[in-house]
Amino acid sequence: MTGGKPFFSQKRQQLKSNVFQVTTAVLCSLLTQISFADERLESLLDGTDVTPAISGLQITLIDNGAVSHQFAKGLVGGPDGRPTAINHDHKIRVASISKLVVAIGVMRLAEQERVDLDADVSDYLGWTLRNPNHRAQEITLRQLLSHTSSIRDAGEYFIPAGKGELRDFFEPNSEFWRDGAHWASRHEAPGAYFEYANLNFGVIAEVIEHVSGQRFDHFMRGAVLRPLGLAADFNACEVPREHLGGALSKRFESYKWQPERSWVTQVDGARRVCFYGDAMLDDPAAFLESYQLGSNATIFSPQGGLRASADDLAGILQLLINKGSFNGKQWLKPESIQSMLEPAWQLSSGANNGMSAGEAEPGGTAEGLMTSYGLSVHRIDMRAWGFEQGPRYLVGHLGQAYGVLSHALFDPVSGDGIVTIVSGTGDNPAVNAGHSPLYRLEEELINWWINHRESDGDEAAEPENHGVSSR
Repeated sequence: MTGGKPFFSQKRQQLKSNVFQVTTAVLCSLLTQISFADERLESLLDGTDVTPAISGLQITLIDNGAVSHQFAKGLVGGPDGRPTAINHDHKIRVASISKLVVAIGVMRLAEQERVDLDADVSDYLGWTLRNPNHRAQEITLRQLLSHTSSIRDAGEYFIPAGKGELRDFFEPNSEFWRDGAHWASRHEAPGAYFEYANLNFGVIAEVIEHVSGQRFDHFMRGAVLRPLGLAADFNACEVPREHLGGALSKRFESYKWQPERSWVTQVDGARRVCFYGDAMLDDPAAFLESYQLGSNATIFSPQGGLRASADDLAGILQLLINKGSFNGKQWLKPESIQSMLEPAWQLSSGANNGMSAGEAEPGGTAEGLMTSYGLSVHRIDMRAWGFEQGPRYLVGHLGQAYGVLSHALFDPVSGDGIVTIVSGTGDNPAVNAGHSPLYRLEEELINWWINHRESDGDEAAEPENHGVSSR
């Protein structure tokens, strides 16, 4: 991907010098480069020799802390469950980027001194949470946020509404105990070993409910999302129907990919799921009215259920890039942002203090995906991943679920960032592996961004106060 000076580099210079008049020649040059950028993205929509076709794509770019460009094209699941044209207002289930937003809610509570990141979470839950293999060791919010709590998914991290409570995962006499599978072994003590686990965020959501006195989705809406001016929500039924974008894919019965078939909505289709298990209830509204706070917040999908647009997620990145400042207001303390971004865990030189493959099987192409992690912040050494150009380090989060691939990443040196939401893939994205732990499709999107941002010489610098180490 070579060529003339990138469009976004030119735009930055225009903004910095307050030049609002451009010559016809310059304007034509800009339009040409915009067209070039869109053509590359459109080629990804159609599919290439090394990437599957994708149903739709939202992109929002950040340049030096400010939104600089948007792109939306393709399809998303519409109100009737059928594919419809995607736009910037569509809120799509963004998967694990949700965790990054939940962490901001926790930091709000920490700044209000309503929680202590290093206190025993049992004090907030009202019941004792202990790994039976490490009974003397407390489990903290910091460990939960950084996936070092010793909690494990074991293939199951939510309990449908009316079927039990969160604590049933950790009670030996419960059907959800699964012979203690939700706890790490004696060799992986709390605070000492990293293994990515969605269930951590069910526990965090329970803490939020107990401390705030609000249902998890209500707290996130009132304490984080709306104050930041974001129309995103953890409850799909609170999103206007015309703005809710369903995840599409071509994965069918027995999870088989059939690229020749038409796009099918996987989630948020003709029937919205307000919370896990609502379809099993005779009266879901009555259940919510009588919901007991701190009983089973996993039904609100704190680990991945945020419905948001790329523009919404760009707002979250701006908050982090600008050290807690948003729209001219100091919304979080810079120290809180630094606590989120700095390493809470890093893979040791012997690779014996954590699993770096994320949710994938160890030893596969995803090995090395996670080698440094903050408080719900994925910290990436791009050179270790094989990216020779562009930022040296990126921080943020990735997501994948129901066909959606999502990315919210920024360069802590330059303040440049990218948010992408792929509304679905037409074939298995893992078929063509790249040079990094990412799918080839994801690499293509990042390379597109790298070749359309300014290369100002800062990419080899170490992020201030929170350098990222390679494996």
